[in-house]
Amino acid sequence: MTNLESFRKQLEKLKLDGFIVTNHFNIFYLCGFRGISPTEREAILIFAKDPTLITASLYQTEALRLSSTHLSIRIELAKKLFKAGLPTGALAKVGFEEEDLKVSELREFKKTLSSVKLVPTKNFIEDLRIIKSAEEIKRIEKAQIISQQAFLQLLKTIKIGQTEAEIADRLKRIIKSLGADGLAFESIVAAGPNSGKPHHLTGDRRLAVNDVLLLDFGAKYKDYCADVSRTIFVGKVDTQKQHIWQLVAKAQQTAIKSIITGIKASDAYYTAHGVFKDQKLHNYFLHGLGHGIGLEVHERPYLRPASPSQPNLGGPTIEDELLGGMIFSVEPGLYFPNWGGIRIEDLVVVKNGKAKILGKLHQDIIIIC
Repeated sequence: MTNLESFRKQLEKLKLDGFIVTNHFNIFYLCGFRGISPTEREAILIFAKDPTLITASLYQTEALRLSSTHLSIRIELAKKLFKAGLPTGALAKVGFEEEDLKVSELREFKKTLSSVKLVPTKNFIEDLRIIKSAEEIKRIEKAQIISQQAFLQLLKTIKIGQTEAEIADRLKRIIKSLGADGLAFESIVAAGPNSGKPHHLTGDRRLAVNDVLLLDFGAKYKDYCADVSRTIFVGKVDTQKQHIWQLVAKAQQTAIKSIITGIKASDAYYTAHGVFKDQKLHNYFLHGLGHGIGLEVHERPYLRPASPSQPNLGGPTIEDELLGGMIFSVEPGLYFPNWGGIRIEDLVVVKNGKAKILGKLHQDIIIIC
């Protein structure tokens, strides 16, 4: 069954006569159309009697290749996309993506579809995307393996005095050389105290002796993303930092072993959190344990506490069960304002009832001189 057909069945369950898809990731997921810019509104996928992809003439070559008995293609001027509308005959209720459609765009549809009830929906297509197909798993694993291979190559080039930006630039070139489409997101390269900022913006700080160097990066392969974090010690590593690294590694491995089909996403988080709490270091664990990944770097499921009792963790509060075919990161970390932080991140897929590592689990402390 194609994604278009699966989605059609979901529409029937919700008793919707049609649907307007505007999120470009969801358009690609449903019909394979990737030509549009993620920052522009250049295509709409409309479900009525039959699915119709409406896009601008700029993308007509790619779009027309997708034409089939299951998908019609309509080429319009970009400024007329939202005036193309839907055939109103026999349509009573039409859904739309409430977190993607702009207010001004909704007004246009209301003008065109004055006799139709427009129904806002949330995570409708994302709920389909949460379980990955065999092909999706293969692409994500390939992206992850490329990322891990790139890291090993990068290690051979890291030297005292290099800036964070120089290291990030070299990593980008290595990832591309290994067959990736490019980066899944802008790499985080954080040296010294900067490693204590989970979402540090890579800058011009130079690598120095006794620094902690944290890298968070990922390749994109055939539209699917990877995500890896590694922590490196520069020069001699003291006993305290070595203990913290070992504790983070233990939290990751303990959490991965705890993941079985059907447990709540929050259960995995609490397993890692408990490892830190036993050492009275849980207050330095500043983010969730992980997140789903696929066409986007951050998708469901989110491995976070069950309630928003820790508002600093942010993000959705949806409580998912971890099921077969889900892929997500496991990335515990501890962050200290005086010297920096340590994070280790790998991806797992739930398969045969438990978590399987994609690529190779990072198990050894890395020290470079």
